[in-house]
Amino acid sequence: MTQKENIIHHASKMFVEQGIKAVRMDDIAQELSVSKRTLYELFDDKEELIYQSLRHYFEGERERRVQQIVHIENPLEVMVVNLRDMIDLAPVAGRIRRNIKRFYPTVYKRLEEDVQSKSMDDLNRWVEGCIECGYFERNVKVKYAVDVLHHSVHGMLVNTLDEERPSNELVSMMSYSLLVFIRGLCTVEGQAIIDECTTKYFHNL
Repeated sequence: MTQKENIIHHASKMFVEQGIKAVRMDDIAQELSVSKRTLYELFDDKEELIYQSLRHYFEGERERRVQQIVHIENPLEVMVVNLRDMIDLAPVAGRIRRNIKRFYPTVYKRLEEDVQSKSMDDLNRWVEGCIECGYFERNVKVKYAVDVLHHSVHGMLVNTLDEERPSNELVSMMSYSLLVFIRGLCTVEGQAIIDECTTKYFHNL
C-alpha cells in the first residue's frame, strides 16, 4: 500500500466515524504522523481527499456485497440480499450523503455520478436476470423497475426529513416498501422465493 493509499484508507474511516465536517486536515496529519504539507502535495485540498476517501469507502462496501453473494446463484435472491445490505447500512450511508450534499456539494455530485452508475448497472443486471429465469413477469419494463428501485433507496438516503427518524424505523420502512414492490413484479415462482427471502433475511418485519 502506497502512502497515498494508506492516507485514503485511514481518512475514509475517520470521515465515516467522526463526520466529514468534524475531521480537519490537521487531525488526519496527526493521526497518520505525516505533515500537512505532505497531505497537500498528495491532494490538492480537503475536498479532493474527501472525494477519494469516500469513493474508496463506497467501493469497498460494494466489493464486500459482491463477496457476500458469490455463493448465491439465484438472481432474485442476489438482488434481495444486496438491497437488504444497502438498507441495513442506510442510516450511516444516508448521514454521509446528506452531510456531503450540505457541506461539499461539488464532492457530492462527483460521488453520486460514480456510485449511481455502478448501482444502476447492478440493478439492471439483477432485474434482467430475474426476467430470464422466470421470476419476474415477462412484461416488466426493466428501465422503470430499475428507476423505482434505485430512486426509492436513494431518496431515503438523501432526504433530510429522515434525519430525525429512528434508524430501526427507517430500515423497516425501506425493507417493507421495496419487498412489496419487488413482489409485485414476480411470477408465482418468484413470489415463493420472495417469501422465503423475507423469512430468511428480514427479521425486522
